[in-house]
Amino acid sequence: MGKIYVIGDKYTTNLYRLLGAEGEVLENPELLPDRINEIRKREDVELLLITYDLYNVVKEKVEEIIAGMKRPLVSIIPSPFSESKPIDTKSLLMKALGFG
Repeated sequence: MGKIYVIGDKYTTNLYRLLGAEGEVLENPELLPDRINEIRKREDVELLLITYDLYNVVKEKVEEIIAGMKRPLVSIIPSPFSESKPIDTKSLLMKALGFG
C-alpha cells in the first residue's frame, strides 16, 4: 500500500502527519506545480492531498499537470482557511464519470 502525502498549511499538514501521512507546509502557492511534479516521480506515493487555499491560487497550472497523471491520485481538501459551501455531489460524480 502506498503513502499519503499532504501539501498545505501547517494545521492541516500537521493533522495528517499525526495520522501517519507524510507532508509539507507550503507558504507560497506559486511553488505548488513544481512540488507536484517532484512528488509524482516518487513510486511510494499513491494519494496526494492538497489544501484548497493553495490549489485555488494556481488552479489552471495544477489542472494541466494532474490532467495527464495516472499516479498519484490527487484530491483537493478543505483547510481551516477554506470557504465553507455545500458540495454538489451529483456534479462531482458526473465529472468523475466523464459526463461533466
